[in-house]
Amino acid sequence: MGRLRDRMVLLPGLVYDRHAYGKGPGRDPELLVRGVEPPSDLEKKGMQLFDDVEEEIFHHKMTSVVEEAREVYQALSISEGIITGDMNASIFTSEGDPAVVATGIYFHTLLNYAQAKYILKYYRPDPTVGLRDGDIFFFNDPTCGGVHTFDMFVTAPIFYEDLLVGWAEVGGHQGECGSISPGGFSPTATTRWEEGLHVHALRIGEHWQLRRDIFDFFLNSVRNPFVFAADLKARVATCKRIRDRVMRECQRRGPVAVMGGLRRILDTSAKLARKRLSLVPDGIYRAILFNDGVGTDEGLVRVPTTVIKEEDHMTVLVQGVSPENFKGPQHSTWHLVKASTGVYLFTYFFRGLAPNIGLLEPVEFLVEGPSIANCTEEVAHGEGTTIAAMVVQNLHVIGSKMLFSSPENLGVCAPFSRNVFINVYAGTNIYGYRTANFTGPQNGGGQGARFDMDGEHGCGFFWASVTDIGEVEESDTRLPLVTLARTTDKDFHGFGKYRGGTPCMEVSMAPPAGCLVTTRGASDRLSHNPGLFGGYAGPPNPRFIIQDTNLVELMQNSDPRLVFRQYELAKDHVIAGRYRFESSSQPTEPFQHGDVFVYSVGGGGGYGDVLERDPEAVMEDVRTNVLSIEMARDLYGVVFDPATLSVDTEATVTRRQAMRVERLQKGKPFAEFMEEWSQSQPSPEILKYYGDWPEPRVKGYRKPFWGLYDDPTPRRE
Repeated sequence: MGRLRDRMVLLPGLVYDRHAYGKGPGRDPELLVRGVEPPSDLEKKGMQLFDDVEEEIFHHKMTSVVEEAREVYQALSISEGIITGDMNASIFTSEGDPAVVATGIYFHTLLNYAQAKYILKYYRPDPTVGLRDGDIFFFNDPTCGGVHTFDMFVTAPIFYEDLLVGWAEVGGHQGECGSISPGGFSPTATTRWEEGLHVHALRIGEHWQLRRDIFDFFLNSVRNPFVFAADLKARVATCKRIRDRVMRECQRRGPVAVMGGLRRILDTSAKLARKRLSLVPDGIYRAILFNDGVGTDEGLVRVPTTVIKEEDHMTVLVQGVSPENFKGPQHSTWHLVKASTGVYLFTYFFRGLAPNIGLLEPVEFLVEGPSIANCTEEVAHGEGTTIAAMVVQNLHVIGSKMLFSSPENLGVCAPFSRNVFINVYAGTNIYGYRTANFTGPQNGGGQGARFDMDGEHGCGFFWASVTDIGEVEESDTRLPLVTLARTTDKDFHGFGKYRGGTPCMEVSMAPPAGCLVTTRGASDRLSHNPGLFGGYAGPPNPRFIIQDTNLVELMQNSDPRLVFRQYELAKDHVIAGRYRFESSSQPTEPFQHGDVFVYSVGGGGGYGDVLERDPEAVMEDVRTNVLSIEMARDLYGVVFDPATLSVDTEATVTRRQAMRVERLQKGKPFAEFMEEWSQSQPSPEILKYYGDWPEPRVKGYRKPFWGLYDDPTPRRE
């Protein structure tokens, strides 16, 4: 570190390298900002027992253990999120660092070491608590190192005789947590006290048996006790499976070798990460995103990201962020921002390297706070993933530009779709028990376009590398809804030389008994799915609901006009009823039989100039119903026969050349553009949560580029 990093100006009066809150009961933020713990004497001794080949064999065995655990957890669970892959299983070192991961959700594992480290520091030496073989601990508090209260985790120490050799950890999206909204997501929450259970590292069992009193407390605190009980037991059983498998390896190699092997895996990952970073050009890189809502209210907020890369080190700086607002749950924390970056770094930037916390050793994180990205403890945290994901999307754009001229350019692509929009359905299912959760299409987002090919349709979940959208028949039995269709849609992706993938679109309706629905989301007007190198962003996707419909009658009559796709439903209004296009963050409300929900998480960004796209590829998208004729003609500039969809090649070349000339005529010199642009400003109503315009923390900022501070005048809200 040196020359480039020294150009950063951190504003006085704000925090960057830590949380915007301090210690409290059950939490110690200092444990969350520490990197990998130094190896103990026993770990050093164990590390010497491995050469490169033996380390690879050991790593493969531990990976097999957690991958088996993932399968066990998903098979035992009856919660929609877990079944479709919103979960993780891990093995931690004896000091509590995540060494081996199977997922699901990468950032789950990069967060939940906090409970193990807190137990080691505060509870193990405490005579009223202690730590023994067979202990079971539960954890979900965001301020203690978690995500949001409806992501819940269990961890257990792994002892070989009296020696602590590691930790088993399992967790994921439980859903219901006793918050003011069924299913956990509470778009109207303004403080953490409205978001349900907040449990720090709490011992809930001993000798692999759950304590009945604590178990009853949990079940009495949520709306779906049957689901909660089943999934908690599934976590405990999965931790037990991990523990038993690691014990077998201790018997084969010895406990010290297992301890050293886990620690050596982290060292190897850190070395490989530094090597990868050294291949990338040094420089300062920037990207920025805006959100268009705060809770259920409209308002602009800002999340920029700067990356300073020098030699084998990288600094991720999140600065110039809008202040916290206490108007909704879209507030993140220092540790959540850091962990979330693993979603991009592990999948793309460090592609091919084993995912664990060692990969983040050469990466420094500075997150400005108090802000919506690094908030204080009292504010609502439930949708902090929205803000953290904006940092990830910025980092994805930045990382692709960094990798472009490196030997690792196969990772260059536009960001995966993250225009979050989730319906949480609550009610009684056909089995007769109460339930509250979401369905699987959030795991069918559109992939961002690559530098050499189109993005895949319905590819996966933004946060998760291994997921599934689940079976319609099964989700309809577990949740109170009737799914009518899962399909792709027109014009619902980023356009470009290579286009992004379109998402899985789910159309469903309320069942005969009706249901409750809470909706969380963002990017209703401003997309969080940017394109790359001239590619278009994936379009925003507000909530789309049709109420008081004649749908049941149309279906009974097999009406041929009925097409279950967003494009046709919005354009043709075949279904009679009250059409609602609105913010995707909405409080809980009841719906009646036949009310229609149109649901997806948006399409991936495009790559490159639309006028460079192969005309035949454009027409193939028209034929397969992912692109409209209007977009093919007006945006891509393709001239074709509307009856046969055959391309007129010569006319297309002429039309595209004319479109390029039109672009140049609209262009302005930079100084002239900035003279006009710097005078533009949204209305005060839109900026009420933003901070100072255009730099939220600096009054009267008038430089042509953001983040260039020389004599800053900071403001704290």
